[in-house]
Amino acid sequence: MEFLQIIQNDTESWNKVWKLYEESFPVAERRKVGDHLLACGDDRFSPLSAWEGEELIGLMFFWEWDSYRYLEHLAVNPLQRGRGYGSQLLKHLRDSAHTIILEIDPLSDEQSVRRLQFYERAGYTLTPYRFVHLPYRLDTKAQELLILSYPDMITKEQHDDFLHFVNEEVIQYCEKKGDQ
Repeated sequence: MEFLQIIQNDTESWNKVWKLYEESFPVAERRKVGDHLLACGDDRFSPLSAWEGEELIGLMFFWEWDSYRYLEHLAVNPLQRGRGYGSQLLKHLRDSAHTIILEIDPLSDEQSVRRLQFYERAGYTLTPYRFVHLPYRLDTKAQELLILSYPDMITKEQHDDFLHFVNEEVIQYCEKKGDQ
């Protein structure tokens, strides 16, 4: 599997990745294209896509700062699910000394429970901390999410560092009043 930065001027690849992004996440969790392109200009943001030849396997958008990696988005092409690619994407993410933090939806249905189990099998730990994620778009609402971490459960101080980074830095690349 080959990991590539997602760049808009590679139109064919960009369109495949952006389509997967839009189909994989609810509107409240997705940036508009312009906001995403602004985030791509931030050195702390890594928008990666995974490929087997010409076939898009998945995408992984993460932020890296201090000793942390925040996995903001992970999606596997529906045609490639069930083949271990999601685990391979997570393994690629773990190949660093960083503490990895990610969030998932509350456990409200079978799919959300399976998602938690997937991350737990990969070594992630559900934390006891609450997190209300601000919306990426003005016409959507904030949502409460569960926090997982790797390789160990994060401390309250690490959780506070995460909240500060997301609410002060990541949110800069989301729709704001006055945006077109």
